[in-house]
Amino acid sequence: MERRAAAFARLFEAVHEGVYIGAIGPDDSSTTAANPHLKLIFGFASETPERDIRPFDRERFVDPQARAALIDRLSTDGAVADYLLRLRRADGAAVWVEVTGRADPPSPDGTLRIEALIRDVSERKKLDDETRDIYHQLLQAEKMAALGQTVSGVAHELNNSLA
Repeated sequence: MERRAAAFARLFEAVHEGVYIGAIGPDDSSTTAANPHLKLIFGFASETPERDIRPFDRERFVDPQARAALIDRLSTDGAVADYLLRLRRADGAAVWVEVTGRADPPSPDGTLRIEALIRDVSERKKLDDETRDIYHQLLQAEKMAALGQTVSGVAHELNNSLA
């Protein structure tokens, strides 16, 4: 049993995804455990105490309604998978993350105890947005080309009629 606990402890420290164990309440959150990668994702120094790493505090959410939606989903379904959120780092910069986790049923005061993996997907989200922008630019260029061909055809027909 001791070897298993040691193996889990090594995995917790080494995994390249943020690991969060804590509680989310209606107004605040608390952290039981946060691995080094979670600190890195949110821009905290490695020596920052785990209790100070609270990714689900109200002020961390870029969109205030997103926190309520996350709590509602965890309360209702008991879990989330690849749940996309935009949160704030320690320096205030926004970061896109995907949360996969599970929650115990809410306590009488509405607090949820959760275990979650948190992935930084900012680069992927940026690439998705750039791809969408390029696609829209291409559609606009195709529309302009079609309009140009139509105008050219109309001008040709008018020119033939006048000649």
